[in-house]
Amino acid sequence: MYPRGHPTLRDVANEAGVSPAIASRVLNEDPKVRVRDDTRERIRSVATALGYVPHSVARSLRGARSGAIGLVMHGLDSPINVDVLAGAQSRCTRAGYVTLLAEAEELAENDSQLRAFVARGRLDGVILHSGYGQEDRLVEAISSSVPAVLVNADDGRNVPTVRVDDAAAGVLATEHLLGLGHREIAFVAGPDGSQTSDRRESGYRAALRQVGLAGGADIVHAGWSPRSGAVAAEEILQRPHLPTALVVVNAVTASGVLSTLRDAWVRVPEEISVVTIHDAWFVEHLAVALTAVRLPLHQLGSTAATLLIDAIDGRSPETNTFITEPAPELVLRRSTDHPPSREG
Repeated sequence: MYPRGHPTLRDVANEAGVSPAIASRVLNEDPKVRVRDDTRERIRSVATALGYVPHSVARSLRGARSGAIGLVMHGLDSPINVDVLAGAQSRCTRAGYVTLLAEAEELAENDSQLRAFVARGRLDGVILHSGYGQEDRLVEAISSSVPAVLVNADDGRNVPTVRVDDAAAGVLATEHLLGLGHREIAFVAGPDGSQTSDRRESGYRAALRQVGLAGGADIVHAGWSPRSGAVAAEEILQRPHLPTALVVVNAVTASGVLSTLRDAWVRVPEEISVVTIHDAWFVEHLAVALTAVRLPLHQLGSTAATLLIDAIDGRSPETNTFITEPAPELVLRRSTDHPPSREG
């Protein structure tokens, strides 16, 4: 039927009753093309029925590479992600790849943008920042198109994963406060459904359990922004009896907690101690320099890139990499001290 042995773009266009230019833009997921939904679906159905393979995909199938790796991150503007990005980009650069950044939330909410990101043959693989909830759809869409590696994901995925020891970080932060004498310690968590937050919370609970305080766990859910931390702190300040210390799920959230305590004239650490998980460049420059648990985030990004490059090169990468060395490290600053006296 097709003299060259395979259907062409013009064959698809003729069968679908559109111009080759429109067929090309639809099949290459151009988000700016303006066609009716039924026309778009008809073009795709015809292409599938005829077995048409776009030139970019055919080129990829023949072994050609774009030399580009995608980094899909939650919160590209978050200073927490700087070290992860730096580690991944450094490793990719050494291997001869350029890196393209995308915001996870935007891709999850915009089907056309997601399809355009993964379907044009412009990427050899993707590193996807996971652990913040709602990434399952992104994982499925991306990993079905190109090799992918998940950062911060738990076991049980069908693609390689790499993560740091979040539970150990939660233990270390809580043990520090327990060692200072605190027994009323609240955990300001991330959003419901976040694997990252859940692992850190499990470490907090484990540390309390070790000293017979399992029933004293006090969880306040927040999010990953300063505003969410501020809201959590406002909720805590409404109580008639404040905890003597807080473990906060990450440094960005902790910045909001700290500013709200300051605005309420609650002194840190004299009246309440605060320790955060993640050590970022800004935490020592806040109104009260934050004690923090440092995690090997640069190594996390570098390891993720190594796993992905192995997959692209046809080597079988580790399916679940758990970074335990270097271990989480406590960085002492001014935001933690012995609990205030409850006398009187």
